Amino acid sequence: MIISLRFWLVSSFAAVLLICCAGIFLFLNYTEKSKNIEDYHSNLKTTRILLLESNKLKEDIFFGENNDDNFFKVSDSKIEQTFKNLNKKTVFYIRLLKKSELTSTYALNFKVEKLEDQFYRFIKTYNRLIYLYKLKGFKNYGIEGKMRTYAHDIFAYKNEHVKLLCLVLRKHEKDFLLRKDLFYVAEFDKVSQTLFKYIEKEKSINTDDRKFLINALYYYSKYFKSLARIEIKIGVKGRNGYLNQAKNVFDDIASVIEDMDNELKQIKIQHTASLKSYTIWSIAILITFLMTIIIILNQLIMRSVKHISTSFIGYVNAGFRFDSITYRRSKIKEFNGIYVSFLTMAKEINIFTNFFKEKVLERTKEITLQNDEILKQQLQIKSQYDALLIKSNELNEQKLLLTSKDSDIQESLRYAKRIQTAIQPGSRQFKKRFKDSFVLLRAKDVVSGDFCLVYELKKDGDVKDNRVVFLVADCTGHGVPGAMMSVLGINILRKIIKGARVSDPGKILNLLNKNINQVLIHGKGRGLVADGMDIAAFSFNPQTYLLDYSIAKFSQFLVRSSEVINLSTHRHSIGCSFLGNDFKKFETISIQLMPGDSLYIFSDGFQDQFGGSKDKKFKKNNLRNLLLQINHLPMEEQRIILVREFISWMGTNVQTDDLLVLGLQF
Repeated sequence: MIISLRFWLVSSFAAVLLICCAGIFLFLNYTEKSKNIEDYHSNLKTTRILLLESNKLKEDIFFGENNDDNFFKVSDSKIEQTFKNLNKKTVFYIRLLKKSELTSTYALNFKVEKLEDQFYRFIKTYNRLIYLYKLKGFKNYGIEGKMRTYAHDIFAYKNEHVKLLCLVLRKHEKDFLLRKDLFYVAEFDKVSQTLFKYIEKEKSINTDDRKFLINALYYYSKYFKSLARIEIKIGVKGRNGYLNQAKNVFDDIASVIEDMDNELKQIKIQHTASLKSYTIWSIAILITFLMTIIIILNQLIMRSVKHISTSFIGYVNAGFRFDSITYRRSKIKEFNGIYVSFLTMAKEINIFTNFFKEKVLERTKEITLQNDEILKQQLQIKSQYDALLIKSNELNEQKLLLTSKDSDIQESLRYAKRIQTAIQPGSRQFKKRFKDSFVLLRAKDVVSGDFCLVYELKKDGDVKDNRVVFLVADCTGHGVPGAMMSVLGINILRKIIKGARVSDPGKILNLLNKNINQVLIHGKGRGLVADGMDIAAFSFNPQTYLLDYSIAKFSQFLVRSSEVINLSTHRHSIGCSFLGNDFKKFETISIQLMPGDSLYIFSDGFQDQFGGSKDKKFKKNNLRNLLLQINHLPMEEQRIILVREFISWMGTNVQTDDLLVLGLQF
């Protein structure tokens, strides 16, 4: 009886497929559950790692040496942002644990909720520590910075006994900050009382100095005690504080995670054992069934294959002669069809064999010709490669030459900056004449077209007529052109003020305008070029508080009791312009100042800077509002705030122009 092989194969495949589908369904169910357990365990491990990183970050802040100034300057420093990002990730993974079906399946709800509560306590304690740590400050920041400022004021007083007692106070201060022992607070208070009594009784100290020293000592002691109270809140010498609370909360969190981890390990062990047992039984059943089918089919197929194989071998050994084929009929229908196809193929092979022999000879000749052509192309490519290699060497030599030239240019610019810095007075020169003042100069490029000058002109025998002349200027352009114009202006002004001893601001600007035009050779027949500078000139009498000024198209604010007083400004700049250069005349205007008045003079670099969320200019009105907000602070603190605001506003943009701001308090 001839049976179709398809029938046997389809029937066997259907049976095996049914068994496999049932096994796969059950196996997928087990593996999905295993995957959920692994994911749950992975989320728990990730939560633990994130918490360890958060705690390490806290340890780095409060037990390491955190000397990053930005931590105290900005409200949200880089290290705080890192902590917040870690907290967001931790909250995300805790919520995953909370929403997981395994939490309710294995009764982990209470522990997950406890973990969430303890984590929020940890964040709250950390934020309180950050607040206290910033309030405490470091070096020149916070309470510690203010305390040291007053300590330096006391130590700077020219009295050896005062300096000695101040050094003792500083020693107790340093011992407390190092050892966190409240004993040094009591010792500090004793020495402070001794110094106070000495200042009150010492006759060599005049009344103004005595008031100054008592005031400085009062605030020094006040800020030191505030610092001690903050240290107590943070936690010193093992006492309870926020540091100890944070440690206890973190230990509780670690304990909860450890309990959950142990439970998950037991769950995984039980599930793995069950999956292993099921897998063994499924494989055993499937193997038994497959072996039975294989044995039956093997007996049927191997006999038919043996008959066909014998016929094929005889055909090949006979040199592919058609008359050498012999075959016995098979009991499988498909193998009989294979024999018939084999006979047809053998006939066609005889026909095509001769045909392909001729084609092979033709193709061999074509390949030989192609190989010769490829060899020629290879020789051409090698020649082109050698030419490109020579060109590459030439380009490398030119690159090295350009690099050398660029280095020379940068070195020249740095040297030019040193020269420009040397001929200008720094903030120290202004502080000699105006104790509370600042100079903020930030060049767009290496060298700047903005500059400021200060001179003190003394009259022989007449102290009341002594003058402090100071100027602020913004030259045309920036970089090297602006720097050249600034050097020209500084030299001319030095000759006018120091050489000719001219203190009248209007005369200074008129002479400067005349000299600038002469030097740059402006005029008819030469071509009109608008080179020059915007400048503000001031002459201040320290005895009478009378301020003379003449302002050539320059921005300024005079602030008195949180109100802005507008100073008259000329519409023309120094140097040649396109509007009536020959009719320029700068006049001197006087104003009576009051103690405590603040004067701000600034170039357009700040107000014209692009930035912010909408990438627009900062504008003069915003600068006015900012100065009114910080006017009550010391000038040095104002300078720091202005720098911080400028950098924040600029963001990733490039600096638009040279920046110069001069702040003085009379």
